[in-house]
Amino acid sequence: MNTLLRLIHKIALIGIVVTLIGCDLEGENTPGVYYTDFVTTHVNLDKTLYFEHVLRNDLGSVLLDPNPDIKADLYEGQRVILQYYVNEEKPDNSKEVEVIEIYSVRHDTINDVHPDTLAAYPNDPLKINTISRTGNYINLDMSIEYFNKPHGLDLFSNPMQASSDTIDVILRHNRNDDVFGYWVAAYASFYIPDLASYKAMRVYANTPNDPLGYFVINLKD
Repeated sequence: MNTLLRLIHKIALIGIVVTLIGCDLEGENTPGVYYTDFVTTHVNLDKTLYFEHVLRNDLGSVLLDPNPDIKADLYEGQRVILQYYVNEEKPDNSKEVEVIEIYSVRHDTINDVHPDTLAAYPNDPLKINTISRTGNYINLDMSIEYFNKPHGLDLFSNPMQASSDTIDVILRHNRNDDVFGYWVAAYASFYIPDLASYKAMRVYANTPNDPLGYFVINLKD
């Protein structure tokens, strides 16, 4: 199973930077503004990287080209959180960027599962802080109670799909028998195909103090 916390030693820092999207930095030697976004990794033939930032409101995407070229242990299609400066905006709507940090996140797509299998899958609590849609990606900012074991997170089709215009999914957190520790920030990005036919997504999850047991994200801006 893929793990949610591959970079747990950086998790406290991630919790800070993702809230600072487009912030001004003080000091004479800083470029001024940096950004933090969920992006998709693309790998060139020479193993250098560039990134695709899918914009909100279905406004397409922008390619982010690191300058100078960077190499990292990433693979084609991997979703990451990228913290970067924009050095130059090019006529082709791409941007030359200076990468500050790259953070791994849990990423996958929606999985079909038999109801009996889903019933046996762990359903440990988690807290949803924010959720956003960029294209066909659903990006999650969460809190989980972590001590020292890798956790799992998966998104499943809901066998009890109830509406033709709302896609119902089930988010399951597996704490992997980790002992109770501290609530820490964690991030995930799931690819959901064929979102265009739906007006909303209803996500069922074991969230503390949530009487409904689900939350809704609008898919039509």
